Amino acid sequence: MTANTHYKTEKLTFAAYLIASGKTELVGTEPTPGSRNVTFVLSREPSDEEISGYFNGSAQVSALRYSETISSLKGIAFESRKKNN
Repeated sequence: MTANTHYKTEKLTFAAYLIASGKTELVGTEPTPGSRNVTFVLSREPSDEEISGYFNGSAQVSALRYSETISSLKGIAFESRKKNN
């Protein structure tokens, strides 16, 4: 994928980590077909290092920023689901 390609994930905590790292931004959300979940659309695809760091537990971001980002994404997801129902 190119650097200008948006990245989509349904995983709220992974999206929060990527946003809290400061290396990507939330572009928007989309309904997830056949589900009450939403898909988070981010401004860029994560690097292999970011993916492996998150899933193997070695990634580091500010705990406060991560927590605040999770709260924000939960609110955005709730509003998005409400709007799409």
